[in-house]
Amino acid sequence: MLRRSKLGVLALTAVVGVGLVFVAHPVFADQGASGTGERRPGPALLYDGPAKAPMLENTGIWRAAPTGVCHSSAYRDGEYVHQGCIYDDQGGGNQYRWPVDALLRTYTYPEDPEYRRNVADILEVRVRPQPSETAFRVTFNTMTNPDLYALTLALGNSDRPMEVPHGANTVMPAKTFVTVHGSEGDITDAASGRRLDEKPTVTVDKERRQVEIRVPHSVFDPHGKERIAAAAGLWDRSGGGYLVPQATADRTHPGGAVLGDAHPSAFFDSAFRFDEPFEAPYLDNDQRRAIAKGDLSPFHADVDFDKLANNVKDNSGIPTKGYITRVYASQFEKEQGRRLPSDPGGPGAGAGTQQGGILTGLGKGSKGRPSLQFGWPCRDDCVPDLPGRMQRYKVFVPDAPPPKSGYASLVWTNGYALGAGDDVAGEKDLFHAFAERPGNPTMVIDVDARGNDQWGYGEGGAAIFEALADARRHFDLDRDRTAMGGFSSGAYMANKMSLSFPDVFNRAFICDGLDVAPSFPGINGLTDVLPVDTLTKHEPGSKITPMLPSRRNQPVMEWGGLNDDFIPLSITQERARAYAKGDYDYEFISWIGVAAEHLVQCKNGMWPLVTKWMGDEPRPKNPHHVTFVRNPYMDDPRSDLVADHAYWLSKIAASDAKKVGLIDVVTHGLGVKDAPVPPKHGPGPGLSTGTVIPVNPYLREYRHLKDPVPAPTLNELDITASDINEITVDPKRAGVGCDAKLNTKTNRDLTVHLLGCDRSDKIEGTGGSGEITPYNPPDPLKGVELPKGTPLPAEVGNLPQPPLTDLPPLRFPPNTDNPSPSSGS
Repeated sequence: MLRRSKLGVLALTAVVGVGLVFVAHPVFADQGASGTGERRPGPALLYDGPAKAPMLENTGIWRAAPTGVCHSSAYRDGEYVHQGCIYDDQGGGNQYRWPVDALLRTYTYPEDPEYRRNVADILEVRVRPQPSETAFRVTFNTMTNPDLYALTLALGNSDRPMEVPHGANTVMPAKTFVTVHGSEGDITDAASGRRLDEKPTVTVDKERRQVEIRVPHSVFDPHGKERIAAAAGLWDRSGGGYLVPQATADRTHPGGAVLGDAHPSAFFDSAFRFDEPFEAPYLDNDQRRAIAKGDLSPFHADVDFDKLANNVKDNSGIPTKGYITRVYASQFEKEQGRRLPSDPGGPGAGAGTQQGGILTGLGKGSKGRPSLQFGWPCRDDCVPDLPGRMQRYKVFVPDAPPPKSGYASLVWTNGYALGAGDDVAGEKDLFHAFAERPGNPTMVIDVDARGNDQWGYGEGGAAIFEALADARRHFDLDRDRTAMGGFSSGAYMANKMSLSFPDVFNRAFICDGLDVAPSFPGINGLTDVLPVDTLTKHEPGSKITPMLPSRRNQPVMEWGGLNDDFIPLSITQERARAYAKGDYDYEFISWIGVAAEHLVQCKNGMWPLVTKWMGDEPRPKNPHHVTFVRNPYMDDPRSDLVADHAYWLSKIAASDAKKVGLIDVVTHGLGVKDAPVPPKHGPGPGLSTGTVIPVNPYLREYRHLKDPVPAPTLNELDITASDINEITVDPKRAGVGCDAKLNTKTNRDLTVHLLGCDRSDKIEGTGGSGEITPYNPPDPLKGVELPKGTPLPAEVGNLPQPPLTDLPPLRFPPNTDNPSPSSGS
């Protein structure tokens, strides 16, 4: 690894020594230079500005910017702005935790595709006083047909909760209820239940998924602080009231009513939930319980209309420390809402996903070949679990102020069916451990990745970079100290992303990671290492181990378990052997005993090992030695995931779409060379503390590389290529001139372009096989297809809801705490 403090001196020495035309070696700026052809680290979407999201746009009287933080509120530009969250429209019932919430649901939407399983999801609520009326604007996450939603505003307070009209089976304190559906609405006196002659003015903007409601002062004339609440459900177009959940959903009725509840609440989502525990997967722990009880009294805002009248700016309701969940607009939206079984690109029967549970039958869009697997590689032609425009991620902002260069960050992706809330566990969780690094506070950016079960492919992989881009726009982050990490299948994603775009990430932390995509627990030790596919259909080219050479300039720490029953050591040990055999800077930790178990290993708070290892080394911008694996099998171009550049190499093309190429280039223009590679150390024993298991033994093996050493400065590049037919070199960043000598070895005809030099050299290949054999095991079940639309329900999830609402939620170890916003920092 090149260290920042020494690189400048070495580069200056190189320039003086060789007498090149460059007065100084330029430092590559992340923003790039327009028109030069330079490639910035990572995909282009990492540098794009905020995506356009119609539901965040203002028209008419509306002026204020959204807060962008779940369950927060602000006074801005004469408006009260409340930000809801997304995909928290799961109605009432028990707050399940992993793994139960991957199988059991609370409320389920009607199966008619118009509902997109999301039309009652409140994204935002606004209030703006007008001369003779009060204007409200409610934005939904999904709106395919405005006639589907139903919304009730509860205005003013009352001594006791009042019955919400139109058969909602719910009570809320209110003086007045305003109910709207489509472009219609009515007003009810809460105390008497009498329908008033006055009506609200309702305007629907379908494109922006916004409903504007104007309530005349004759029925609601607010002054000072007024209590306001809002909740959304579905409208029964034939019955003229709220649609009430049945035990199971059908085409026109929602399901998921708690068994034994004769009058389930009709509401799926509510606003103003300021104290939701952060460890709930979708920040709806308290809402589920309240809807199950049919009493939404806890959720309301006391809106100060004097502040609105005086145009007071007040952002105190937006958290700036501790746990924060941000919502942001993605560049992509194939469909609104959630994935449906009929959407294209689905997995085969037997696969499990976070949103759909286990697939028992096949919708029109599913693959016919049965496959037992967790998630599926959802590629460019596939609709992911959470395809909507708005996406989310969770961070923990440290108490300590950011260093001058900004906070370091760790981008984190979780395992099958897990969400960011599964990492929230109080004072010693993943977030706190990195935030409290002495003298080096670090923010964890816990990415949802559109449901996390797409293995880092397609839009699920793009979400990792979109979340990072949003975090960089809103927090003070050091772009040169961004690490990538993950757990289980999320560790696969972390490997895939940090190896595909190595110059984005200064380090990688791989916590018990799988090696091929997709996989299935319990049989990983067999099917993931066999030369053929069996019960699990693997994605061609998905194997991680052949990608490891891209990690030349990126230190890595990996964890595995000696007695891991979920991801056998044979899988993680394959990478450890590759690290030991090669010239990598690595640490490999093999846990022993209970800590080795997959479901404990990366949730047991054994973080001191990795937080100390993380250090403060920035990413190298212009290393003298670049190695890169070009794997076209992993390309998803429509999702902006084409990994064809690293550091000062770009436009790296494999000789064939079915080849995996390897390029290795050493520049002599920087006056340094690799230091001798030291032997690996260990494995040696060690002990770590933990939150569930207090004492945890492990074996540690490692190698730490030395800084490059001085070498004669020459105007030369050593290029070794295998199954590569084209590359572009940025000579300025490599410290050479346009007339650089190319010392080349290649098995295929290779064209080398020198950026900005009007020079392209064509080198004849010597023939022979490549160094990397593409991973593409034969499938003995090829052609075995299950019929679409089988009599079985498409998913396990549409089942009656058991009466478990009085039981405490099953928490994923070590989530024994229930942190709320007030305890988040």
